[in-house]
Amino acid sequence: MRETVAAYLLGPAVMLAVCAAMWAVSRRSRGILEARLARWLDAHRGHGLRHKH
Repeated sequence: MRETVAAYLLGPAVMLAVCAAMWAVSRRSRGILEARLARWLDAHRGHGLRHKH
């Protein structure tokens, strides 16, 4: 098989593998990430609102 054909077929396969891994991680830690984001937003609330001109 020529290298260009292998690269053409390997690109989408790698993208699918990366997407599947990201999906699995997001499904596994769904509540943890949401809780961490909520805590961060509560701690940094209004940071951008103080700098009005």
